[in-house]
Amino acid sequence: MTKKAMVAMACALSAIFASGAAKWKNLDDGSHLAGAKLTEADLLGKAVLVYYWDAAEEGSVKYLPEVEKVWNSFKTKKFVVVGSYTGAKDAAKVKAAVAKNKVTFPVYCNFSLDPDPKAGHQKPPFFNVVNHRGVSVYGGAGIKDGTAKVVDAISAIGMPASLCGDVTFKKFKSLEKQLTLGRNVAPVLKRLEKESKSKDTGVAAEAQDIISAIESAKSDVKSDIETYREADPAEAIRLIGLYLKTWPKDDAAKEFKDSIADLKKAAADKAKAAKEKAKDKSKEKAKEKQA
Repeated sequence: MTKKAMVAMACALSAIFASGAAKWKNLDDGSHLAGAKLTEADLLGKAVLVYYWDAAEEGSVKYLPEVEKVWNSFKTKKFVVVGSYTGAKDAAKVKAAVAKNKVTFPVYCNFSLDPDPKAGHQKPPFFNVVNHRGVSVYGGAGIKDGTAKVVDAISAIGMPASLCGDVTFKKFKSLEKQLTLGRNVAPVLKRLEKESKSKDTGVAAEAQDIISAIESAKSDVKSDIETYREADPAEAIRLIGLYLKTWPKDDAAKEFKDSIADLKKAAADKAKAAKEKAKDKSKEKAKEKQA
């Protein structure tokens, strides 16, 4: 490959993998108050529940056990809970509230998505749910509504098989089952593009809605590939495989194919690091028992 070609490929890959990952504020040692310390990598590709609370606001403190329940219910999934402490920075007061309410999730001072979705700077309690693409999907004071959005966000990880979006099929009911990720949609799109010019406005409108849903799904898969490229290279490879089957002649197909080798190496390195970390942890536990 010539140097010119390599530069062109690098530019193309940069365009495809333009960062769509969430940006977080106050995720640093200086802002950390309790629980495990996190990094951007710990949040990549995961659903995140941010709970805003203040020890001086009893109404928000009382929700800590409820948030802990949500954390314990889904902690084995691709999900993270982060407590965002909005009061005056008093580590002793925070740790006392955390201990009293048996909180195990991390707590940071004024942690939030950047920009902060907490519209109007409402007083806590406030729940913000961010999906695995780094998009805020809920912001409000309801624990039940927030939990429901957490469930939805976790369920969406891995990309639903359907490419139909919210389309209600009427005229094209027979096509609904054909529109799945991993199945070539070119023949369907060709038919829909023709039908979108139909004199029957109902047929034309539905055809265009389906085309739009497929394009939206395509964009989502690209976004997921970019996110998991760092967070979970093996998942990125899986999604690329499905993408290439669904849109084999897409402009991004060649660049995606060319990125697989690097992703395989990254996946192997990540798996090796995980094994070494587990091994070290096992040794530490053995030492603790001997002591």
